[in-house]
Amino acid sequence: MKEILILGGGISGLATAWNLHKAGIPFKLIEKQSMVGGVISSEIREESVLDFGPNSLRDRDGSIRQLAKEVGLEDEIVQISEAFKTRYIVRDRQLQALTPSPKTLFTTKVISAKGKLRALAEPFITKGTFNDESVGAFLERRIGKEAVEYLVDPVFSGIYAGDIYQISKKEILPKLVENEQQFGSIMMGALRSKKEESEIKPMVLTFKKGIQQLTNAIAEKISDYILNEEVIGVKRSGNIFEIRTSEGVHRAEKVISCLPAYSLASVLDGFVPTLSKTLRRIEYAPMLSTQVMFKSEDIRLPRSGFGFLIPRKENIRLLGAIWKSSIFPELSKDRYFHCTLMTGGAHDRDILSDDIQKVEEQIMAEFSELMETSAEPEFVKSRLWKKAIPQFHVGYETVHQKMKEAEKEYQGLYIGGNFRWGVSVPDCVKSAKKVVQEIQN
Repeated sequence: MKEILILGGGISGLATAWNLHKAGIPFKLIEKQSMVGGVISSEIREESVLDFGPNSLRDRDGSIRQLAKEVGLEDEIVQISEAFKTRYIVRDRQLQALTPSPKTLFTTKVISAKGKLRALAEPFITKGTFNDESVGAFLERRIGKEAVEYLVDPVFSGIYAGDIYQISKKEILPKLVENEQQFGSIMMGALRSKKEESEIKPMVLTFKKGIQQLTNAIAEKISDYILNEEVIGVKRSGNIFEIRTSEGVHRAEKVISCLPAYSLASVLDGFVPTLSKTLRRIEYAPMLSTQVMFKSEDIRLPRSGFGFLIPRKENIRLLGAIWKSSIFPELSKDRYFHCTLMTGGAHDRDILSDDIQKVEEQIMAEFSELMETSAEPEFVKSRLWKKAIPQFHVGYETVHQKMKEAEKEYQGLYIGGNFRWGVSVPDCVKSAKKVVQEIQN
């Protein structure tokens, strides 16, 4: 098979390249940054691992563990502690625990008795249409406004940095949408749906040197095929794509784009203008990741847990905190309590223009109040991702359709990346494998 060009060196591009490499298919990966990996970024400070991008990977089917094994990281995997099962939600500026136990729904103070009764009435609520709507509108209709404000909103702010009244139920909650249509209830659907049996046990994990250890390992294996050039444009001559970069022109019959939507939009401008216009409309939420370390004795956890999330209704700028020392104790020096603070998202685009030092002061004050400490941190470092997470807004199926039409019209063009495959690292890894299988077939 002739050489394939991969555009973009985030996890999507790297995973695609690795699968081509395994299949013996020649390729070149073009990435403008000298460091590949996109928003996956790890550092070692004070003998602790700091992750400024993803802090953990939820490997449901073993695909991440398999990839780690293939690139020589099998012995570098660190499994999350049992503490991650306990999470906290802030209500009235107090941390309230949520555990996996069913009785939590009855004992938690996150939502009121009235809110709990409304949520439990979900099986008796008339089902809606299959038409797309926002996650917020969908779940408010199913489980009530209070449960959405204090449970759904903080969770989705943490995962997608999104506005739940903008993001699509079909994109984010396809299984719940299916359950409502099939069973008339998302709760009854969850009870009646048969769980797929798998020999692979799900695992939440990281690596001894952070998530970037995975992207670094892949890059090291394929370093001879990585070109540090910026992709500027594309045109087609016969069945050959001509990719113009900052260094010249590369030609190939097959091109796999793993560029972010906004970058691909610029590249396709003048080549596929309709798709370019569609891609430009995809919004990305900004995110500020702040790594903080206190002396261990200065922090008293209510009990070990994953961390806490904050509903927007609380009027607190901080989105939440991940207690890294609690969930991955092996990666933090004993004398430190290490956590990741998250700020920004679709609700807080001021993060793009505000002075970062002042933001740090604001969120550290909020964090200290919630954690009931007056101690000064030993270390604080932030990184702002201006375009961190693509937002799958209501009607996103139109975006998918436009991409399919472009691929059909220009055979040999494949469009991937997290704005198509999903925002999680495992989503991108699995889809990268599928696209290579498609090419082989």
